[in-house]
Amino acid sequence: MFKKIIISGWLLLLSIVLLACNDDVKDKEELSLDQDDEIVEMPEITDEQEEIVTEDELLDEDSLVLIINGEEVYGDNYNLVYYETKNSMNQDKENASKDLTKIHEETMTTLIRQTLLAQDAYEKGIVITDEEVDAIYQETKAQFDTEDDFYQVLDQLPYSEEVFRDILAKSLLQQYYIDQEFDDIQISDQDVESFYALLKEEMEDAPDLDDIRSEIKSRLLQIEIQNALNDRLDQLLEEAEIEEVI
Repeated sequence: MFKKIIISGWLLLLSIVLLACNDDVKDKEELSLDQDDEIVEMPEITDEQEEIVTEDELLDEDSLVLIINGEEVYGDNYNLVYYETKNSMNQDKENASKDLTKIHEETMTTLIRQTLLAQDAYEKGIVITDEEVDAIYQETKAQFDTEDDFYQVLDQLPYSEEVFRDILAKSLLQQYYIDQEFDDIQISDQDVESFYALLKEEMEDAPDLDDIRSEIKSRLLQIEIQNALNDRLDQLLEEAEIEEVI
């Protein structure tokens, strides 16, 4: 299994572990992948954030964007994913993308993959109830000191409370999908030890393996699951009938 991990994945993992080691592993708890991790983190609002996307970049909410296996996808979903895509691509201000065509293409790719995942989840009997979404919604609100603080942030985002609930539902659906479809993925002690050998080659004073074993194992598992999910989505994409309307 270890050999299947792509170079970019283990380089990212290496940088994470190196950071933990340089901090004397003081923040190990921040690196673990617990089931209680937040599914959706509310974005931090700044004065510049409202200008991330202009009106000219957005589509009419009722305009047809895609038809995926007979399912129609409209402008309201496009606008949401477009905002998130552009915001993500612009996190590094020095290398922020000003190529709107590239942002559009990334948005369309994400929309297609999100829709294919939801369709496959439905076929496999994976369902998210309104009660589950409401529970996550309430947990998200609880992150703020007051309810007014929560709505102040939400009001500055380019989507409504209803759309935000939809974001939570999609995130929860992906988590349920992963739990059901990839629960057989495991990281062996040999995988961990192989990675630790790489770590020792990069560090003169690497910490003891036992001190960072759980962090390495968690990150290796995360990478393997993401690889498996990407492979599944690639397969669904090959089999899908997709019409781009815009």
